[in-house]
Amino acid sequence: MRDGLAARSDQISRIPRKSEPTLFQLHLHHPSPPCPTIICSGRWPPDTVMSTRSAESRDNSPEHDGDATEKRASKKRKVLSCYACRSRKMKCDRVYPVCGRCQKSGRADQCTYDPRLLDDLPVNGDGHVEQQSVLQHDTAPVGVGSSDSLNWKIRAQERRLEALENKLATQSGAGTHSHELLPSHYNDSEETEPRIHEEMMFRGKAFKTQFYGSTCSLSALAQFSELQAFTRESVISSSNMGHVRDDFMAFRVRRKVMMKEKNARRRGYDEEIFMQLPQKSLLDANIALYFQTCETTYRILHEPSFWRDYQAFWERQSNDESQTPFAAVLLYILAIGKCLQPNDGNIFVGDSSFDRDTALDYIETCDMWLQRQSRKQTTLVFFQLQCLSLLAKRINCLKLKQDWTNSGDVIRLAIAAGLHRNPSLLSRGRITEFEKEMRRRIWVIIVELELQGSIDCGLPSSVCGLYFDVQPPSNLPDEAFAADTTQIPAGRPIEHFTSTSYLNVSLQSMPLRLHLLQILNNPTTDLRYSDVLHYDAKLNGALTSIPPWTDTRAEIPSMLLKLQILQFLLILHRPYAAYAVVNKRFNFSFTACIDAASAILSLHEQLLSKNVLALNHLRNDALRAGITLAQTTYHNCFHASPVDGNVVTSYSDQIHPMDAGVAYMQQRLEHARELKIPQLPTDNLLSATLCTTAVNLLEKVRQLFEHKVMRLGTGYMEYFLLCSAQGIMPNISQDRGTSISSITNATADDLISRGRKSLERVTSLCFRVLALQKESADTLVNTFRQNVTIPTPLTPNSDSKASTGQHTCTHGTSGGELPTVIPGTSAIANALSEGKDLGEGAFDELQDLQVDISGWTFPDFWNFDMGGTF
Repeated sequence: MRDGLAARSDQISRIPRKSEPTLFQLHLHHPSPPCPTIICSGRWPPDTVMSTRSAESRDNSPEHDGDATEKRASKKRKVLSCYACRSRKMKCDRVYPVCGRCQKSGRADQCTYDPRLLDDLPVNGDGHVEQQSVLQHDTAPVGVGSSDSLNWKIRAQERRLEALENKLATQSGAGTHSHELLPSHYNDSEETEPRIHEEMMFRGKAFKTQFYGSTCSLSALAQFSELQAFTRESVISSSNMGHVRDDFMAFRVRRKVMMKEKNARRRGYDEEIFMQLPQKSLLDANIALYFQTCETTYRILHEPSFWRDYQAFWERQSNDESQTPFAAVLLYILAIGKCLQPNDGNIFVGDSSFDRDTALDYIETCDMWLQRQSRKQTTLVFFQLQCLSLLAKRINCLKLKQDWTNSGDVIRLAIAAGLHRNPSLLSRGRITEFEKEMRRRIWVIIVELELQGSIDCGLPSSVCGLYFDVQPPSNLPDEAFAADTTQIPAGRPIEHFTSTSYLNVSLQSMPLRLHLLQILNNPTTDLRYSDVLHYDAKLNGALTSIPPWTDTRAEIPSMLLKLQILQFLLILHRPYAAYAVVNKRFNFSFTACIDAASAILSLHEQLLSKNVLALNHLRNDALRAGITLAQTTYHNCFHASPVDGNVVTSYSDQIHPMDAGVAYMQQRLEHARELKIPQLPTDNLLSATLCTTAVNLLEKVRQLFEHKVMRLGTGYMEYFLLCSAQGIMPNISQDRGTSISSITNATADDLISRGRKSLERVTSLCFRVLALQKESADTLVNTFRQNVTIPTPLTPNSDSKASTGQHTCTHGTSGGELPTVIPGTSAIANALSEGKDLGEGAFDELQDLQVDISGWTFPDFWNFDMGGTF
């Protein structure tokens, strides 16, 4: 028996060893049936298996043709553990970029992995590379973005199946009690689910239209008709704006003529770039400020390479045109830093600050030169210039209406150049390690700029649904690598702050933010309150995961990371917070809105106290927080108030005839919109406390936005909107001894004073702009200052005195606030006095706008100035 088995094993050893020998193969070599014990056990005897795996069988395999002594070349296996743990023969948790054992033992700089593993980092279902992925060869973890997308699809399918089942049960004769036969955990929440309408702003006519989606901060005003009515009545309460508006518009017309003349002389030549550059001492200060603020977040430049090129730039020959791209970089940096610091001597050119106007001149020069450059052979400097151009316009609030299209063009350039794919896909020798790292940085920066622009406009991002497998940038300081580096060192732990830490942490929440942007701007999304709570937990988890950096340079990056998350909390909870007073289920949303708005304002106030203006100029958080606070507070106060005594008809009937015209007011009385006076809730201490907090926060919003307007010279309409929002807030007793129940409704006379107070706040700001004009000796400026009329006083006696004549005042005199000089407000008053509706030619007199706005509705009135006039 042993001899038979030995003979069989000798024959088995000559079977080609591509797989384990089967019973069928054995039968081909052995006509006699195999041993019953082998068949029953399903395994070969130990000696048989050993013989099939012997070195002799491998050497004699038919796969080895030619020399019998030639060994089969074995492929080297990938090393899964880091080299440090492998050399010490310790267990490695295989976490990239630094494993847990090396991090705890203080050998993070020695933790390196097999380069073949780094080229195959796990990618989640949306194509986004995970930040700290576990290097496992069998499974890849599912990221935040993919899990959210999958969960959302599952929720949508469950609801669709439920609806189909109920419809089928109804058609099959189950009757009106079909819900009893098909129990569902959604039935209980459907009864209390409010109807959330789509929020958007769609204006214009024919093809001259503009659209803003739900995530745009101004789209919420479509559901805030009371603020529209209050603003309208505030505008028509003054009849003295016509002359002021004409003079103020003259500034804009002349400024536009000057800009057109400059643009006509521009050709985009290299000489124009060099002519704009100031002396080196001024550049040094602006560059230092730029690296202290913007480069701590959007790491566009490689600092050691920049300073080396900067030194070579000043040693260049005067006719060296090869330095033009670097000169354009310097000019963009100069434009970014023009308004980044407070300026006590700030002066204005018309309605725009002189610094902002100068920044626009720099940007126009560089943009025209950049458009002349070929896009066939893009370089690192080319993409750096594109990023700097977007950042310079956004931080100076220039051409914001074109921001979404401009950033979309840049991201398409990046995709066309393959920045969204792993740079290691390029063959060896065609790309350096330095270029790989810079490609990763530039890609994340472009995506972040385009994503925030999409949120502000309420439009989809180009990255939604895009597959990209580019790795995250290494968490390294710029000094750790250079252009001639052959191997990038291992990145620092995320708790260690470097110049690219913001990009790494921001990339972790990017899939979640992209997913929320996609579903919030989709009008067909069936978003339930349970989904809001689900994403609230996700967002708060992202907030708590932000590392607590102690480095002084990490202040701006840490705050920007928080602001990116907090804005989504406001967007998600605001529609439901308005229902908190009628449904206690939504008290959480009301509290979440107040908490998020308070956190946003606190972050900006901390930066302003240190004279850091970058984030306040770069983002529109103050406006979003102000609209959210005003809308949620007003609706909660209104729903809590009794019906009788709260509704006050349009107060235009109580304005003096000299202010609006008797004939017109008689026509408007019958169709006047009802304005509702809000009141603090008297039966709910929590709601009353939240409303009181919101009113106090609104004053901080106004002050924060005022800093932005006075530094840049833009956003007048948004400021007027915030002042009007304060005007319709409930009264808050300053006497702590007064109980909430003793606070009564405001009267119609109080509503008049509220409207005029809103105008006076804007008037005060605009007069300061007027007093800071650059050309103070100009005849037009002097005429404008001398002919400004004092507004009609608020008291009835003063009203009578004001009706007898007009009084003028010059700068520096006292005697009341000046009427508002917002461009376009008098056009509305004149149109209304002629019997026109707000959508029927109310803006016919506005000749200084570049678009046809005859089809605008009322919300467009305080939105047309967004982003300036250019």
